[in-house]
Amino acid sequence: MAASKYIVLEDLVNGWSAQSGELPLLILRRVCDWAICGQFPERTFLLSNGEQIDVLQLHWAMRREIGLHAPISRDQAAKLLESAIVSKVGIRSFCEHLGVEPPPGVWSLKSRVRRFVGKPTHLGPPDCPEGAVAAVRREASDLAIVGLGALEDLIAVRRHSTQVVHERELDAWRRRYDDVRTNVEASDDPELRAELDDLETEWKSLTTSGQPASEVISQQVHISDSPNRRSAGRPPGSGSYEAGDIELVEEMRADLLAGKHTSIAGAARARLSRAKGYGSEASKEKRLTTRYSERYPA
Repeated sequence: MAASKYIVLEDLVNGWSAQSGELPLLILRRVCDWAICGQFPERTFLLSNGEQIDVLQLHWAMRREIGLHAPISRDQAAKLLESAIVSKVGIRSFCEHLGVEPPPGVWSLKSRVRRFVGKPTHLGPPDCPEGAVAAVRREASDLAIVGLGALEDLIAVRRHSTQVVHERELDAWRRRYDDVRTNVEASDDPELRAELDDLETEWKSLTTSGQPASEVISQQVHISDSPNRRSAGRPPGSGSYEAGDIELVEEMRADLLAGKHTSIAGAARARLSRAKGYGSEASKEKRLTTRYSERYPA
């Protein structure tokens, strides 16, 4: 760790606490609330090996530390908070944006000059009114991504079925769809909403004709008069992620128990190239971390 570029999270919290007179746990909560709201630049919160800390996991660790419920064990939370380091560049960017005086050890020549020109508004991080809401949205987003993968699995089965759709199949879709819709709405993410709408359109096209899905798809191929035309929904092969995800989750579990990774997100990022699907690396990481938390709840 280069001492000139980073500060240990605990030292950052204690420095701001001494400077502002606020309790350390209150400072920790405010830092993590602002982090989950995206007010610190990318790669501000790291482990000593350079691995980026997922701000949702950082928020979970903070909640455990201050006595609130979170889907992470107390030991995991303590280990993450103790090992976290913070980029001084990221801290200064945050301070400039919100008018906060950097704590001792983080000042730069620029911040020292600014201190004399205009006194900062805050001696430590102020309250973040949207912190709890942002955490709920991020958690809902992660759950929605896993749920969308489950809907893709149902579509993949139906797409290749030679049987007429049964009521139990429709019931399974409705139950899963309702759960996913709830999380998508809670996430307030328009991209997830559009993705869910695409999947719903494809499901309806496969289940409302009264014919086996394989026959419907065959007819749609013959009807199409353009080689570039594609039906609504995902590209072929984008479903059925769960089996592959579980294999990766078991590898993540083994690595975490062996100490090869100190965070679920880090173990997930090491396997993004092998995660199935057409989504972004961020969406795959969310899917794997959420799948892990569902399989191994704290």
